[in-house]
Amino acid sequence: MPVTDSVAIADGRIIALGEDDVSSVRGEHTEVLDLGGATMLPGFVDAHIHPVMGGLRRVQCDLSELHDLCAYRDRISDYAATHPEAPWVLGGGWYGDVFDGGFPDRRELDSLVPDRPAALGSHDGHGVWVNSAALAAAGITDETPDPPGGHILRDAEGVATGMLVESAADLVYDVIPPVEPGEVRAALLDAQSYLHSLGVVAWQDAAVGEALGLPDCYDLYCELAESGALTARVTGDLWWYPDRDLDQIESMTKRRDALSDNGLTFSATAVKIIQDGVCENFTAALTRSYHQHPHEHGMSFIEPQQLRRVVAALDTAGFDVHLHAVGDRAVRESLDAFSDTANADDRRHQIAHIDLITPEDVARMRDTGVIANIQPLWAREDPVLVETKLPFLDEDHQNWHFAFGSLAEAGVPLAMGSDWPVSSPDPLWGVHTAVNRTAPAGDPHAQDEHSQTVPLLAEQGIDIDAALHAYTIGAARAARLDEFCGSIEVGKDASLVVLDADPMTADPRHLSDIRVREVFVRGVRV
Repeated sequence: MPVTDSVAIADGRIIALGEDDVSSVRGEHTEVLDLGGATMLPGFVDAHIHPVMGGLRRVQCDLSELHDLCAYRDRISDYAATHPEAPWVLGGGWYGDVFDGGFPDRRELDSLVPDRPAALGSHDGHGVWVNSAALAAAGITDETPDPPGGHILRDAEGVATGMLVESAADLVYDVIPPVEPGEVRAALLDAQSYLHSLGVVAWQDAAVGEALGLPDCYDLYCELAESGALTARVTGDLWWYPDRDLDQIESMTKRRDALSDNGLTFSATAVKIIQDGVCENFTAALTRSYHQHPHEHGMSFIEPQQLRRVVAALDTAGFDVHLHAVGDRAVRESLDAFSDTANADDRRHQIAHIDLITPEDVARMRDTGVIANIQPLWAREDPVLVETKLPFLDEDHQNWHFAFGSLAEAGVPLAMGSDWPVSSPDPLWGVHTAVNRTAPAGDPHAQDEHSQTVPLLAEQGIDIDAALHAYTIGAARAARLDEFCGSIEVGKDASLVVLDADPMTADPRHLSDIRVREVFVRGVRV
């Protein structure tokens, strides 16, 4: 990551670095911008994000900036009252720790939305809270069996509670009226403006296809790129449908190849596969049982031998593979699958999340060259972690929790992303947490003193240089965008962020206080 004092830009590209070279290309019509002591970095790249979901949530019943049951009740009631024309009340962003037992109940939502179906996704995207009308609309009764890869939660009497986990959520998503194309377009453009305001100039969309209850946005990305409205550079990860066979690779290849060498800001060079769930609902796949739950080991959504076949076929077809693996068993199954790939053509295979990992698999990641696609904002002792996750992990699992430091020390390439709207897409908040292992002061989900002062495994923190690298060139490489962005180098896009303080010299405890002053995308101030 070169350091310089001057940058020259023409036609959206960096053409010179350093005062002498910059002076030699300055002309009478050159616009000169003096930063006045501010710090300019390459624009941030988010290696794992869901912008359509994030954009839609901003215009639906958005609970993501709240962390209190009374506040949830008020927001849901107000939204329902101000949107009487909506056939369903939709939204999400709730956190389980505000509810008794860690999960919401349909009766609570029945009291808030008694007149129509309501479906509110959890903040992590691995469950949905629905009312009785939504259960009825989906045909879910107390006798409905759990679908493969999912759970319909039930109370002690066997009554469905209105909490649907993993693939069970699809039973409701399948009957929700589809979002209008105009709404999806507006949501993606709104998300782009929001991300630009945080200094994000490029991203990897981790679900391009009919996934997570959302429409396929491949054609929309193509349209926006062709019109010039997609100012960010985006790599779309084509969604792997686990209920389909290897023949889906043919259509994926056509989608990827249709975008090759056309100069657009959108490409589709990767495939996203979900291998497990999350620890909070016992669906993350663990090598040992959940603490005090001896019969719960989580779920492998794809049988390990089949996963190996899928990954090998995608690698042969020239795709980068982006695997969601939260539990240490899912990480191991992912590494087993990657061990069969030749990796001869500069693949950018990656494992996302890696909440838990064993020491031996840290070494395996280094040896296979797989990128650790990590979400740094999760690595702190906030109420969600302390109340709804840590109690279910044994001591050894807790000691290898978000092991960023061990991964970095071993030489595993790091890329950072937010998983927005699961968590805030603010890169400076992510950098702060990666370094300090504590929560940013402004985070509404961690306003207690413990979250902001007591680090989660302080030895697993990484230094500021490594964190910035992972949120710029590391993330750009994971998204196969490092030709264009991620560092300030001649020939790359002039996609840059100006900060009001230098993160390299700032007090690490106050990294999240740094603010974005200006953002440029290919030389244009956005």
